[in-house]
Amino acid sequence: MNSETSGGIPSLESLRAKNEGLRGNDKANLKIRMHRALSWTERGQKEMERNDPDAAFIFHWIGFDAICSSRYRHQASKDKIEKFLGKAVAEDRDSSIYNLVIVSESKTILNLAANAYVFKRFWNHYYKKADSPDWADSLIGCVNQTIRHLERGKHGTLSTLKILFGRLTELRNQLVHGGATWEGYVNRDQVRDGAKMMSRLLPVFLDLVVDNPNKFNSDIGSPPPDMDSWRIKAEHNDYVCRLAGMTTDVTNGEYREYLREAIERELEVNEDQEFAVCVRDILDR
Repeated sequence: MNSETSGGIPSLESLRAKNEGLRGNDKANLKIRMHRALSWTERGQKEMERNDPDAAFIFHWIGFDAICSSRYRHQASKDKIEKFLGKAVAEDRDSSIYNLVIVSESKTILNLAANAYVFKRFWNHYYKKADSPDWADSLIGCVNQTIRHLERGKHGTLSTLKILFGRLTELRNQLVHGGATWEGYVNRDQVRDGAKMMSRLLPVFLDLVVDNPNKFNSDIGSPPPDMDSWRIKAEHNDYVCRLAGMTTDVTNGEYREYLREAIERELEVNEDQEFAVCVRDILDR
């Protein structure tokens, strides 16, 4: 690690430098995913400084999603998260996840593991989505498992992370899907704990990802225009031409002007000046 924050956590500056150092077309997708993840992580860190754990957790989770999921329309599911965690632990030859986060945050991890309000089976029983009268027994058993995993030291890292992210995912669902109030007093403990864990874990995950690009490289969701394949770019150009031709059929002058503005936005994203001239010729006919 080139530069570290307090506690040995990789700094955003060092992570950006590593990401900029990635070379080769085969690393392009990962480089963009890292860039996106870093941008959201930075915003999350600012919210931590402003003492807004709700925003900090959400922004950090977006950063995690950027590096965990290869498609933006498919948010990180349990399977994707556990697959990512498995790869991260497998590539963590220095046990940095354990040494830099789990050791210092074992109390926070146990607090989250024992919190019934971020335990999925509790809510399933509450809303009768699934009759789980034994949710308390299940949670107690899970707390015991968490303690045993923590006691195993670095050898319990993956098992500990799986339990932890089960709780963090439930917290994500509550915050993102409108199941909680911003700064709501009833969920302060789990939100603060969740934001703390994400703010410490995400830089460590990103460091492992950028150090092992061949293991974590994959497609990206919503690629930037300059990474579009020739086929997609050609199809988009055809679409814009057809849209421009449509303006003559719009009799309402106000809406016709709105449509021209929408076309101009498409041209700005396209960045092909020669094509833009052709489209504007169509608009001026």
